[in-house]
Amino acid sequence: MPLSELIALLKELPYSDKLLLTHFLLGELLQESSLVPLDAQGKVGSQGLHNSFEAAAVLAKALAEEKARTHG
Repeated sequence: MPLSELIALLKELPYSDKLLLTHFLLGELLQESSLVPLDAQGKVGSQGLHNSFEAAAVLAKALAEEKARTHG
């Protein structure tokens, strides 16, 4: 399959699938470059994109603090 056809198919994917694909491709690139992702080193939990509530809470807090700082 030519890359142009693949790109056309990828553009049709839903947002969540694009995120999962990005995660997969990054893992492949890290593996090919002999780098080890943090989650493979046991330093990051094995949470997926859909169940990282703690990360979402931290991000929400940071956004709220930034909003309060910039908008008074």
